[in-house]
Amino acid sequence: MKVEFINVKYTGKIELAKSAIDELKKHKTLAIYTTTQFLHGIDKIIKQLEEQGIKIASSQPERTKSKMQILGCDIYHGNLKLPAKVDVYLYVGDGMFHPRALLFSEADSNSNKVIYVFNPKTNKLKEYDKREIENILKLKEKNLKIFLMADKVGVIVTTKPGQEHFHYVEKLKIKFPEKKFFTFVADGVDIREMENFPFVKSWVNTACPRLALEDALNTEKSWINVEEVLKL
Repeated sequence: MKVEFINVKYTGKIELAKSAIDELKKHKTLAIYTTTQFLHGIDKIIKQLEEQGIKIASSQPERTKSKMQILGCDIYHGNLKLPAKVDVYLYVGDGMFHPRALLFSEADSNSNKVIYVFNPKTNKLKEYDKREIENILKLKEKNLKIFLMADKVGVIVTTKPGQEHFHYVEKLKIKFPEKKFFTFVADGVDIREMENFPFVKSWVNTACPRLALEDALNTEKSWINVEEVLKL
C-alpha cells in the first residue's frame, strides 16, 4: 500500500487585526507557535509584530518538522526548546488543544505567563492563563498522591509509532521496587476500559501525555504521566 502525506493549508487570510496588535504591543517579547495548517501565514504576523517593536523569540519544539510548529504533546517546558525568556506566548490557530499544551508547559516551569490565542477564522484575540487548566492540575496532584500509596500499578504502553515507550516499564520497576507493576499493551487507548481491572489502584501513562490530563477528568481511576512519576 502506497501512502502519500499532503499538507492541508488554511486558505483564508492570516493577519492580525488592529485590536489584536494593540493588545500584543503592550509586551516587549513573545514566543509564537502554530500548527501546520497556519504555518505558511506566520511570516506576515511576525512582520506585523516586529513593526511594533516586539521581539520574537521562538523555537522548533521536539518532534516537530518546522520552527514555530507545536504539537499537543509538547506539555513540558523543555519540549519547547525555547532559547530565550519571553513575556507572553502567542498561538495562531483555532481550538484550545494546542494552546493548552503551552499552558501545561508553563505550569511545568512553575510560571504563569499569559497565552494569547489569535484565531484567523474569527479574527479574534483571546487571553488565557493557568486558570484555564486549574482543575486538571489539581487532579494531577491528587493522582500523584494516589500513585505513591498504590501497591498495584498498571502501565499503559501503546504500539503507535513515536509513542511506543516500553523502556519506561523497567525504569519504574527500578525506581519503585516495592510496587507491583502490570504492563498493558495496546494500539489505541480508551481510558474508560481501564475500569475493567479493579485490582489496579493507579495507572501510569506512557503514551500521549494528554491522556492523563484532560481524559483523566472522565474517569474515577487515577491516571498520571510517567514523566511526573519519574520526577518524584
